[in-house]
Amino acid sequence: MDRPVIPVVFATDENYVPYCGVAVSSLIQNACRNNSYEISVLYDHISDASRWRLEQQSTDYAHVRCICIHDYITELKVQEYNHLTITSAYRLIIPEVLSQYEKILYLDSDIVVDADIAELYNTDIGDNILGAVRGYFKKDDGEFMYKHITQTLGIAVDHFFNAGILIMNRKALEENQVTEKCFSLLAKRTDLYFMDQCAMNIVCEGRVYFLPEKWNFEWQYLFSAEEHAFKSMDHLGIIHYDGIEKPWDYPGQILAEKFWSYARKTIFYEEILQSAQIKSTRAVLEVFGGIGKFRNIAVYGAGNAGKRYVDKILSLKLCNIVSWVDKNYENIHETKLRVESVETLYKKEFDHVVIAIENKTVSVEVEKMLVMKASCII
Repeated sequence: MDRPVIPVVFATDENYVPYCGVAVSSLIQNACRNNSYEISVLYDHISDASRWRLEQQSTDYAHVRCICIHDYITELKVQEYNHLTITSAYRLIIPEVLSQYEKILYLDSDIVVDADIAELYNTDIGDNILGAVRGYFKKDDGEFMYKHITQTLGIAVDHFFNAGILIMNRKALEENQVTEKCFSLLAKRTDLYFMDQCAMNIVCEGRVYFLPEKWNFEWQYLFSAEEHAFKSMDHLGIIHYDGIEKPWDYPGQILAEKFWSYARKTIFYEEILQSAQIKSTRAVLEVFGGIGKFRNIAVYGAGNAGKRYVDKILSLKLCNIVSWVDKNYENIHETKLRVESVETLYKKEFDHVVIAIENKTVSVEVEKMLVMKASCII
């Protein structure tokens, strides 16, 4: 007998792979063996090692596959805000990427699933475009979120939903041109603070089926110390660690233990511990002025020296690599960041260029070439 298919989608970039891996693992651990869970992870550019680590979590009842969506997003114009990146907007192209499904679950990567996700998937949302949980905000007309919802988005407060957990009606999404309308808003407007979540709230207002809170319990509740939050903590299906504060940074916070209990069972555990330690060290260095001079850097060279250098910078997270270039970029693969042509270097803003080449003679020649190109552009 064929198993019922449950299609689930995540999205990630290289930095978020470990946390996405924990989310996927938690889903699989709570899944019913009588179903077939088809788990897709959308990405633009992650290393082969990261893809392998995500996909090796597959079982006989849950298949994990990573899907590159670079060709779908090359022309997108999205204003990034706060802690959000363009990765957040990948959910908007799900109907196009996974057109074989009529109904799809989208899950953010900063979550743990603590129940069988099939129960959520089997919810009947009728002919609505989406199924979602009402978003958390303080119902005070003086608060930022209240004003953002009612004034900037222009929707009713009771219609506002959090887009981190979605049941997607693919046919309704396509018929109502939700993807096109949302990207049109994101290209034109610079006041949509939560990016695609804001756009989806505007476009889908009145066509959303509201789900029980247990399927998207926002961690922000606990930081607000509202009594309601603690009364709602029993029998949670999905804990959503949304906002800037994360359980890997606040292990002593309530419900952080849920994240760590799942993380310990994955191959990502040690990496998450190391990242937390590095982040703590970085915070101390920033307080004492140890970071800042070269916060944004560009790297030339993607040979062995360049790959080692970039790997070290990414692991330390003490500065941002805004551009990585090499004259042979078309032949370079299996890297954690995308390697681009030398010409793209002059389209980026950075504080310093690192020439990661071991041969000093070649390094000097490259430096002269970069300076000459820069003077021609100026």
